[in-house]
Amino acid sequence: MESKVTKTGFVWQYLVWVKGFILVGVLKRYSVKQNIKDVWPAFAILLAILFISLFITEFTFVSGTKSLWRVFARFVRISVILTLPLLLLSHTCTIMRNLLNRRNRQLVQIQEERNRAINHLSGWLLRPLQGIGLSMLISTKFLGFLQIYMGSTVNASIIVPTGQFNLGRFLSATVVLVLTSLLLSFLWTLDDLGIRYYNKKTGEVKMIGKYLGLLLPIFFGFYGIINLLENYVQSSAVWYVTQMALILYPPFVVYNVSHFHYTRKNESLLLQRLKVSKQAVLINDG
Repeated sequence: MESKVTKTGFVWQYLVWVKGFILVGVLKRYSVKQNIKDVWPAFAILLAILFISLFITEFTFVSGTKSLWRVFARFVRISVILTLPLLLLSHTCTIMRNLLNRRNRQLVQIQEERNRAINHLSGWLLRPLQGIGLSMLISTKFLGFLQIYMGSTVNASIIVPTGQFNLGRFLSATVVLVLTSLLLSFLWTLDDLGIRYYNKKTGEVKMIGKYLGLLLPIFFGFYGIINLLENYVQSSAVWYVTQMALILYPPFVVYNVSHFHYTRKNESLLLQRLKVSKQAVLINDG
């Protein structure tokens, strides 16, 4: 039994490192110096987590010398799970184009609104918070689905990390992160490429997904997760959610940078899949 656990742990660590090489491959076309500049807050948080868990106390559900590899392995694992769905982005655009280009509504590209460089305020604060909030919001819905499908035996403990690998928790987290990545990658693509909704009849040009906003997923996501942790003291629940947010922050910073590079490299393909009009339009945001 003990050898089986050891073997499983070895295979798991091997897969983590393989995923790490995949993540490096996503960013390898761009200068190391520029990538470090774009993601340095992520590594700053990782180092802070590592220092606290190694020298002070248990933090983000890890402690002691094991945190030397667990913090990094967890970061790589989550980053890769978020980044790999980018490979499905063009297929997502193909599916969505017929839903968006309907009747008097048409997708157009506004060149002036394209993001030609990474916005650090957005990439270091707004988008990571949006991603964290949305992932927590999806977690509440996913847990609700499991409770209906499997019965009352499912509780919030399936989403709270413990510092130990658990297959059920890993699969649940993977589903949530993939769904979050697919939704955000599509909405961020429309924003980064300056793609807007054009109403031929009224002449209005509007941002798609504007009602998803920033505060909506953050508020309902954090509030929903705290409510799910009803078996914990409220202060403990808030502390758990805070640690979960710190775990997710570095991967979402890396994901935002990976997304920017991917969409810039594949812009022509994505515009073609979405059937974006190249015609000039009179902008009227009213």
